[in-house]
Amino acid sequence: MLKSKVTEIEESGDQLIVRTENKDQFIADHVIISIPPQLARTSISFTPQLPHEIQTLLPTVQTWMSGAIKFAIEYSEPFWRQEGFSGMIYSHAGIIVEMYDHTNLEENKFGVTGFLNGGSASYSQEVRKEFVLKQLAELLGEKAVQPVSYFDKVWTDEYILGGKQIISRPHQNNGHPLLQFGYLNDKLFFSNTETSPEFPGYMEGAVISAKSIVEKLIKNEYGNSRSLFDI
Repeated sequence: MLKSKVTEIEESGDQLIVRTENKDQFIADHVIISIPPQLARTSISFTPQLPHEIQTLLPTVQTWMSGAIKFAIEYSEPFWRQEGFSGMIYSHAGIIVEMYDHTNLEENKFGVTGFLNGGSASYSQEVRKEFVLKQLAELLGEKAVQPVSYFDKVWTDEYILGGKQIISRPHQNNGHPLLQFGYLNDKLFFSNTETSPEFPGYMEGAVISAKSIVEKLIKNEYGNSRSLFDI
């Protein structure tokens, strides 16, 4: 369900009541929270309150890459390939800090994608675009300033972070043991890439976390006699 921001989760007997910003209400046997832990802490209230230890932990779980700005540019032709360039860039000087060729497998859509300096979030998208095209023109030639489309995404918005991170190191508290437990009498679970003890912050971590939660739910339902591959 789109545009249905969850604001409250309340335990009611053997079930959970999930309420949204739109005043909708849903009843569930289990709830799996897949948004970043820090965002869950700042945007959802829990009744009864979660244990103090997990409440204290959630704001300190780094949302990996949340300080990044991702951009994508589409061109009518892969001019960089035609001129012998790979399309890969690493830079400590311009607004683009990392970039790759993003042409599709069928080679009928041509583009590049990568990440911008985090400080450029203070610029408007139009200003960021201007700086990006200027840097690409210097590196790849004037054809770079004639894109079909440009788009970028500042990931520190309300849907990714929703506030300032309390971190001192990369992947801080990702995969923390407290994130592996069920809460509200094993009816509430956290499951996303930041909760994974392996490859946190990456796609692999998200898959590992999801499989782990499925195993927990099966165990709750059937005991130890069945596994993920029996269902």
